[in-house]
Amino acid sequence: QWQTPNKILKLAGFGLVSFVFPTITSFLQRTIIPKKIAEDNWKVGYEIIEIVLILLFIALGNLFYGHLIGIMYISFKGFILAFMYTLLIGIFPVVVHVAIKHNKLLTLNTSEAIIINYQLQKTENTETITPQTITNTNGVEPKATLIFVAENEKDKIELEVSQLLYIESADNYSNIIYTESDRLINTTIEEKVKKQMIRSSLKRLESQYTIDYIVRCHRTYIVNLKNVKKIEGNAAGYKLSFFNTDYSVPVSRNFGTSVIQKLKIIG
Repeated sequence: QWQTPNKILKLAGFGLVSFVFPTITSFLQRTIIPKKIAEDNWKVGYEIIEIVLILLFIALGNLFYGHLIGIMYISFKGFILAFMYTLLIGIFPVVVHVAIKHNKLLTLNTSEAIIINYQLQKTENTETITPQTITNTNGVEPKATLIFVAENEKDKIELEVSQLLYIESADNYSNIIYTESDRLINTTIEEKVKKQMIRSSLKRLESQYTIDYIVRCHRTYIVNLKNVKKIEGNAAGYKLSFFNTDYSVPVSRNFGTSVIQKLKIIG
């Protein structure tokens, strides 16, 4: 019913706005929030909020463009109307997009986790008491102990490689979580999980060892893959569980591929 010269071109302008504004929004988002952090914290809720914000910006762009061609008025009511139009059109591709992305990641990560768990269980059942040789990526046998030195070059934590479970970043410090054997009265040995804090960044601690199965799995975690008991997969990535503790460590998608490959080798 809208009678106007160059009607097709004017309507095409709304399509241009719907392309330009999401592009600008995505660029600003990547500038403010690094891609690595965004991937590590991906959730369906965050994805929906991000898309709603994009729709708001599209509605704002459509409002100004509609005012430019003389069919809309810049006002709060006009913005709500523009947002409603944008939402009614955008809701269908948005729902499909989120559902497909969620299901794709969930299926991929779950199937990988099932394979790894089978291999880990098989290894655990066939493992003997005979000590295994520890080698680094260069094929050189490293020391059987890990020594983490603090920033003051005085404080240090020394433990066997097999004791380390994972290391967690805590601002300017790092928490080292490891196991320690306690001999009970009846001569049985019980493994207890302990935590010790050291003033050092994860990056600095990474430079103090060369063992290929002690790896970064998240921007705030380093893990000993030899002590992984189970892996769980979900749409956001993976979670690693360890022997003697119920706590799980997240694996971000940025490190997911390398962690999975190393776990397959270990298994």
